[in-house]
Amino acid sequence: MPTPTHVLAAPVEEGGELVFAHSLDSGIRVWMRGLTRVIDERPRPQGVAAPLYGGTIRDLEPLRDFVADFVEHAVDDPAGSLSPGRIRDTRAIVARTASDSLSSRMHFSYRAMSPLHTIGPWDGAAAELLLSRVRGLQQRHIGFFVTGLPELPADAVPDTQATAVISRERAEYLAEYLEAPAGQVLHHLGHAAT
Repeated sequence: MPTPTHVLAAPVEEGGELVFAHSLDSGIRVWMRGLTRVIDERPRPQGVAAPLYGGTIRDLEPLRDFVADFVEHAVDDPAGSLSPGRIRDTRAIVARTASDSLSSRMHFSYRAMSPLHTIGPWDGAAAELLLSRVRGLQQRHIGFFVTGLPELPADAVPDTQATAVISRERAEYLAEYLEAPAGQVLHHLGHAAT
């Protein structure tokens, strides 16, 4: 009897959705569907770089529950083997979004998965995902940047497609990030306390 697949289609404020699926096996599969906001990068990436998409997942709670459910119930011995992604001829998503800069980290906390593992045939740049939360605020939404994710057609079944995968280990780190408070706003280095 096949294992049921759990699917979460997370609506994106700017248009489209991110689709997550798992069958309690080797990881959480990730696709994009109809994302509309392409980030205009300067300088423009060269070579096989995939477009960088960004936006806001409207509701954090279903994603938090979905990842926690996977971490709690996933089998320890995965049924399928994962292949590490490979970033070619372009900067990693952390550099492409400048999320490693002090000015960004002052106001946002980040969780980057770069590159993701993959299942099935893959062409082009490796899939990457970066989630961001505003520091000092408890908000229902969560920001994201993605690149290299496959497009999932509206009528496609999620578990039959080539896909990017959040491994079990990374899912555990992601669950901790989604459960933790977003953190306090950082102060400029050298700023005197008053």
